[in-house]
Amino acid sequence: MATSPLFDLTSANVNPDQPILLYDGDDHKIYWVGVHSAGEEIECNSYLIVDGGAGYLLEPGGFDRFGPVFKKVCYLISPSAVSHMYFSHQDPDICASFPSWIKWNENIQMIVSSLWTRFMPHYESRDISGERYRLNFIPVGDEGATLPLKSGGRLECISAPYLHSPGNILLFDTTSGFLFSGDIGASMFKDRAFHLLIDNWDSHTDAMRGFHQRYMSCNRAVAGMINTLRGRQITALLPQHGAIFRQAEVARYFAWLSHLPVGADYLYRDIP
Repeated sequence: MATSPLFDLTSANVNPDQPILLYDGDDHKIYWVGVHSAGEEIECNSYLIVDGGAGYLLEPGGFDRFGPVFKKVCYLISPSAVSHMYFSHQDPDICASFPSWIKWNENIQMIVSSLWTRFMPHYESRDISGERYRLNFIPVGDEGATLPLKSGGRLECISAPYLHSPGNILLFDTTSGFLFSGDIGASMFKDRAFHLLIDNWDSHTDAMRGFHQRYMSCNRAVAGMINTLRGRQITALLPQHGAIFRQAEVARYFAWLSHLPVGADYLYRDIP
């Protein structure tokens, strides 16, 4: 029987030094494998889906995060079993470690917006002449894409441009109902505590507001994303930065975001 340990977690029983099980199915499991730095920089979440023995590493992180993420993945599966990596957008805190993963398995397929297949090779240091330079991309256009899984579920790649990247994609896991959202839903805290879960809604909106108003491009993009997601049974929203939204918190977040002036609509609000 499948269970969602995520819904039973509390701030007191999560250990960022270990992988954290979020969803437990017979042939389909999801883990948090990110890094808690306890420093001044923004925290980054990485996730691992293990389906039918294959690993799908989501938001693998920056170059400096490779070691800790690699160690957590090795607790769970062989690194050579990582068959896919997903990147919501092209930023270095998400992508810069991928060359280190490719050294373990040159056949890893990288799920990314079609806009960034020409951008991401700049993270590499290999010779770019001839056939020596070959990366395995699954480019996702504005129409999205679907990846079938061995367990019978699927991963849906959903285009959400300009939130914040012009080539931004979300990943929806139909088995768990988890939506991996990149920078959408990100939060930044001033203390050095580990914030994987939302403990207080009011303080959490304070931790989200500044990031969203600066990095989300405009309210039309927000409305477009919410409309695209309509009809999906989203049980949790898992951003790349900060705390995870569970069950009713997901709808509460989208309602909050839909009323928050962001991006150009916020920064240029005095322009008629």
